[in-house]
Amino acid sequence: MFFTMITMLAGGLALFLYGMHLISSGLQKAAARQVQHLLGTVTKNRFFGMLAGLVVTIFLQTSAVTTVLLVGFVSAGLMSLGQALGVILGAAIGSTLTAQLIALRLGDYALWAVVIGLIPYLFARRLRWRYLGQAILGFGLIFYGAAMMGTAVTPLNTFIGFKRLLTALGDHPWLMMLGSTLFTGIVQGSAAPVVLAMTLAAQGSLSLNAALAMVLGANLGTTATALISSIALSREAKRVALAHFFFKGVGVLLFLPLLGLYGTLCRFTSPDIAHQVANGHTLFNVINMIIFLPFTPAVGRLMVRILPDVPGEEKVAKYLDVEVLEIPELALAGATRELLRMAAIIREEMFPRVMQPLAEREVELLEKLRGLDNILDYLYRAVARYLAQLNQGNLTEDQLIAQTRLLYIANDLEHIGDVVVEMAHQWRKIEAGGIEFSPAGQIELQEMFNKVKENFDTAIKAFADNDEVLAAGVIRGHPEILRLEKTLRYSHFQRLQQENRLSLETTSMHMDLINQLLRLNFHSVSIAQAVLGII
Repeated sequence: MFFTMITMLAGGLALFLYGMHLISSGLQKAAARQVQHLLGTVTKNRFFGMLAGLVVTIFLQTSAVTTVLLVGFVSAGLMSLGQALGVILGAAIGSTLTAQLIALRLGDYALWAVVIGLIPYLFARRLRWRYLGQAILGFGLIFYGAAMMGTAVTPLNTFIGFKRLLTALGDHPWLMMLGSTLFTGIVQGSAAPVVLAMTLAAQGSLSLNAALAMVLGANLGTTATALISSIALSREAKRVALAHFFFKGVGVLLFLPLLGLYGTLCRFTSPDIAHQVANGHTLFNVINMIIFLPFTPAVGRLMVRILPDVPGEEKVAKYLDVEVLEIPELALAGATRELLRMAAIIREEMFPRVMQPLAEREVELLEKLRGLDNILDYLYRAVARYLAQLNQGNLTEDQLIAQTRLLYIANDLEHIGDVVVEMAHQWRKIEAGGIEFSPAGQIELQEMFNKVKENFDTAIKAFADNDEVLAAGVIRGHPEILRLEKTLRYSHFQRLQQENRLSLETTSMHMDLINQLLRLNFHSVSIAQAVLGII
């Protein structure tokens, strides 16, 4: 009997967790683009941000993906950390829907949901319908798994030792909360321990207050996944994960001493104890949101003070989250953000330095540009490895093309960094030789560089906005650069014929710089071609 009970309990928990995985994965794949758009448009008002987090998490049944997207938006400067924290508070409320559905006791219909979901999951030709079928199948499994756990724990009431253990834990809510926190960290989701608390309370094995202590522990334990996954990620990811822990931790510290009042409030919400536990889960997150939403900017500033920026943070891939590799839409979007970050390093850090006049040039310019190029090299390898991990069988034809396009663009950006370093080598030769370009030569080189830089900016904007018109303009403008290159060579040779001393001394380096500027423009054209699908 004991073996049968443990088997049913473990099997029910396994079905429940797998069902949660199917729901989350299916809905994410079916609506990832819409989710990105919704969160991306909510950047100003913290109340609407909270509502967006609520809606997105209700729909996706996971706050993890919401958090991943928020890290990207914060890193890209599309929203402040304080605004992102409002979305997190809404996401916490949305994640309580599963417990509310389980409280409706839909176990009798669970297998019908499995049947209904299995049909499109196996036979649908369109991926979106297949993903939706997967989500419905997942709902059936969580209802069936919850029903199995309920059946399994019923005989536990006959074990005196088990009842004494639960009574002892119920008399020490701090221990119950800590045990639930540990269990939640192991299963990586708050739904399973909350449903277990509902089941034990409904069977009479747990008092309402003891079950609510389990709920508080589940809410605290659910922050463990984000905290652990953020260790290898950017500073922004660590701040978002820490803020999530801060909200839940402070909330638990406020609620646990007031457990009696908390239980009384939950009793008013329903005559059924399972519903009371589910409502307690929702109430905790709603009250937490009401308490903290006005202070999200201040909490954001506190997180920055606790985790300030550190040197070397640039050499971290901020947007390549392995948690979303199974959701191609989000993985490709993360890789795109990382490439735009590489482009920003080139545009804002490398280009302004490489053509500075000698009098304004930084000390150790070459070393500085080499350091930036090392960052580009690191990010290029990180993006390439990340994209290679995408499951080819999980990609649509359009996504396969997008994956290849991103690899092409990553390669071009990495090569642009190499060219800029080579240009810096030329400047060092000029400085070491104590020579300089003729005034006319300097003006011509600057003119060509300005046009090349303008083309690069346009190509990156075309990539960021997926604007084929801008991309075509970059390609059409390439002959103009070719003509300018020939004009500059001709002008330089004209000055040589006039025996211009400065032109004679710098001929080799002048020609090399023109070649390197031309190479820069070739890479901009290559990026534009990738945007147009010419790969």
